[in-house]
Order: sequence, then C-alpha cells, then structure tokens
Amino acid sequence: MGQNGPVLGVTLFSFTNEWQQRLYSLETMLAKVAEMGLGPGLEVVGYQSFRTYPDVPDAEAERFRTLLAKYKLTPTCLGANIDVGRRRDRLMTAEEIYDSVRRQLISAKKLGFPIMRVPPAAGELALENLLSLAEEYQIQLAVELHSPLNVHHPEVVRLLGLFERIKSPYLGFIPDFSTTMTSVPEGHWNNVRKAGAPDGLIEAAQAIWVTDDPVPAKFGALAEACQRFGVGPAVVGQINLTMTMFGHAPVEQWRAILPYARHIHGKYYHVGADGVEPSIPYAELMALLKRTGYQGTISAEWEGQAFTEEPIGFQQVKAWRQMCECLLEAA
Repeated sequence: MGQNGPVLGVTLFSFTNEWQQRLYSLETMLAKVAEMGLGPGLEVVGYQSFRTYPDVPDAEAERFRTLLAKYKLTPTCLGANIDVGRRRDRLMTAEEIYDSVRRQLISAKKLGFPIMRVPPAAGELALENLLSLAEEYQIQLAVELHSPLNVHHPEVVRLLGLFERIKSPYLGFIPDFSTTMTSVPEGHWNNVRKAGAPDGLIEAAQAIWVTDDPVPAKFGALAEACQRFGVGPAVVGQINLTMTMFGHAPVEQWRAILPYARHIHGKYYHVGADGVEPSIPYAELMALLKRTGYQGTISAEWEGQAFTEEPIGFQQVKAWRQMCECLLEAA
C-alpha cells in the first residue's frame, strides 16, 4: 500500500515447514519470496535463519544484505529471542538478559534491520538501559504483544507507562493479531482430539474461551473441566494452549497501542478458497489500520504449521496477501 496504508510483507517464520524439511536454502527462499511478489518487506527470526546467531559475522551479514539487494527485498524486522530458562538451575539474570539483547541488537545493525522484535522477557530495565545503543544504531526495539498480552495485561500496562515516560521513537510494540480472534482455529481442536480429549471437554473449553473472564480465571475453569472429564496430562497440556495462544480482545482495543506500534505481525492460521481467515476479524482490523492512518509494516505470519506439516507456507502467504490487498482497497 505504501503512502495510503500499511506496507505488506512477510516473515520467513511462515515457511517453518519448508525450513524443517530442508526444501530451501536462505537464498532460494528469498528468491521464491521475490518471485511470488510476497515482499518487499522481509522479516526474519534470527535463530531460525542464521547458524551463527546471535553473533552474526561481518561477512555473513554482508552476504545477506547482498541477497536482499539482488532480490529487491527490504529488511523490516529481526526477530530476537531470549531463552530465560536455558539453564536448569536458574533463570537468566537481568545482566544476562541485557547482554543477550545487546548482542542481537549488534547483529540487527550488521544485517540492516531498522526494527528488532524482543519478547516481553526483555523487561523494562533492559529496554531502558539499551535505549542509548538503539538510538546510536537507529534501530527500534519493539516488544511483541502476542496473546494473551492484550492492552489490559499488567505487563502491557507497565510497558505503556515506560514508553509514555521516555517518549522515544526507538521503543514500542509489535502487536500480533493473535490477541484479537473471534474463534479458535479448527486445527487446534483437531490436535486436542488427537491427544484424547472427549467432545464434551472441547465444548466446555469453547464456552470458557468466549467469555470475557481474565486468563487466570479461564485456566481455573478449564482445570475444573479437565478434572471433571478425567483427562490426563497430554490432554491438559494441549487444551491449556487454548487460553494463551488465541486471544479474545475486541478490535477497538488496538487504538490504545497503535501510536506505539513500530511493526505488526499479521498472524493467521488459514485463508480459505473464499479468501477469508475464519478465526481473525481481518476486515475490521484492516479497516481500523486504514482509518487510523497506520503506514508501518505488516508481516504475513502464517502459523498453520502448528496443525500441519504440509509445506504450504508460500501458498498460504500468497492467499493472505491477496486477502489483505482486497480489504485495504475496500477500507
């Protein structure tokens, strides 16, 4: 869209099945993205795309930038990660979290990304301490707001307070459409059934999910339902994902965080032959982005690999792109 609306692109995370089945190298994947017109915006997950990550050598970074130029792709966002539980005996300290983000920020600079996604585990202290480096590198540090982190979540409220106090364009959010879903994808319920859940428990979980109760209360109600149906740990583990992976916040909540949105994850699970994603209100979301004047980037983030191993990421991203273009044109 550009001047009149969001800039559409893709994250290579959408091609996780293709990565895992070794169907593409990084270069052939970039070539395919360009060939199918899925750019120009390109987001990558650091640990997924670069073997040397988090410390990408200069030569590898230069090679990546050369490939972007060759295929006329524009780097939008580097997906950073913080594995706070990597040790068995304790969680990472504040100093270790700071150092982890700092190293990834250096690599983001080398690779040419203007935005780096950080998980909420980065914390307010690390973000504030890293601000001077982000400003020096001119890279925005943006916290991903994946379900269940809606605008009323305590972590989001604290981060909003930080951003309002500091007022730096180098801090912000990457909201994810998973926070704003109208139904749970059918693929998830299929996984729950495969784990051994009876239909009665699934119906109970569906009824709990659609309520406006806080997530802890939903977990409590779900635990009671699991106990009532006498299911084991495998089912409990699968069905608990219902309350965390798929948010149920209204679209209008986005208004409070859009002024701080540096990039958006266009999460989706399936675009059907009718050009509709049945679980996420894309028409409302795109209309809101257009109405509020959002002109930043959005990455197609297909997460259907949670339900299938089929290497259909490219087809699904193409369908997402066509859906979004139609909706933005109509908005």
